[in-house]
Amino acid sequence: MDIDENNVKPKTTSSATKVPKKTVVTPSASAETSSAHPSMSLAQEIHRLTMFHNGKLTASDASGIMGMDPTDLMEKVMNRVGCGEKGVEAALKENEEKLKSAEEGEKKKGQDKKTADGKSDDATKDEEEKEEEPLLNPSLYRHLQSTLSYTSPSALSEENLDALSAHNSASIATLRSRITEAKDEAGDMEVLHAHMDLARYCARCCTKEEALEAYDEVLALPKLSVGKKLDACLEMARVCSFWGDWRKMKDTLEKAAKVIAKGGDWDRRNRLKVYQALSFLLVRDLQSASKLLVDGIATFSCTELCDYAEFITYAILTNLLYLPRTELKKNIIDGSEILQVSKEIPVVVSDGSSVVSISRSIFLTFDQTNLLNRSNWPTPFTTATTNNSFTPLSSSNPTLLPIVTFNLMLDTSFVNFMYSHSNSS
Repeated sequence: MDIDENNVKPKTTSSATKVPKKTVVTPSASAETSSAHPSMSLAQEIHRLTMFHNGKLTASDASGIMGMDPTDLMEKVMNRVGCGEKGVEAALKENEEKLKSAEEGEKKKGQDKKTADGKSDDATKDEEEKEEEPLLNPSLYRHLQSTLSYTSPSALSEENLDALSAHNSASIATLRSRITEAKDEAGDMEVLHAHMDLARYCARCCTKEEALEAYDEVLALPKLSVGKKLDACLEMARVCSFWGDWRKMKDTLEKAAKVIAKGGDWDRRNRLKVYQALSFLLVRDLQSASKLLVDGIATFSCTELCDYAEFITYAILTNLLYLPRTELKKNIIDGSEILQVSKEIPVVVSDGSSVVSISRSIFLTFDQTNLLNRSNWPTPFTTATTNNSFTPLSSSNPTLLPIVTFNLMLDTSFVNFMYSHSNSS
């Protein structure tokens, strides 16, 4: 029998959410169990800092987009990548306790008291904490220090970064020992969980190569179901996206498509389409992206990538270029899902104005020859693994038009225009 969890119906999210706009979408069962890392909201913050550092945004524009001074955002990002606000020793001790409690929780799984939505109180709390927990990632920290010229007095020293590396090595050894223990004393499902714990730890705290290697070990497990294979592939694709490795991301999603062709539920098929759509945006294939984006409007559940309002923004802007007028009116202008989130994206849709008129005015302001002629677009920051640029897919600002997130057009006038209208309503 293939390794898989019991089929679970999508759960209704709690009414108490940190970001109200996300209540529009009910995450599916597979979406709820996806890894919290790498964080796409963190990736977008890194990208904004990169745009500012490379001179694509002025200080005033950057402050308006980021919602804070670039220096403050830099401190926030570096704290998140490093040890947070607690200091090295406290952060490492806390991480050790989390690893220990995770092991104990796995052993007594199923014994916790359940809440009304079927999820334990501890599990719900853990998921919320993971969204903002420090990464303890020395490799990423050093990379950002170099690429963003981070020289703050509060920066971690080389001694501190070496301590993080040593801690991660010890933690990985512990996680690997749990894999061995599961193989000797438990069943296939416990072995799968142990491997996924290792892969997700590497996605959070280690390099891209270490994370992908750990996920490869998951995919190599015997008797792994189609659903679990696809889940691992999508998490791998997110790692590739975070580190800017478009080629590997493309290969991973192609592998996922071959996996899903052998079976799998409709939820995971729809999730794969969203990942494929956003990967097309990354390489500026807007036409291919537009078809998948419009198909995903009614079935979107990939809240680990971006929120629904942002997904709708991508769908609107790409389909304005390619969708026939009759379908544009049906699926975009009069689309109930789009109207539902219209107030969250005033840069695209505003009261008293249609989607087309607002969005068309944006595109007409920019030189359409440059917009539609892909040969005039700048090349991606990288297609290799040596120059690790970042590709954020999520935004904490519901009115921020995120098209520059994917490096689609880096023309300064276009970028400044889009961003200057991001807070107008």
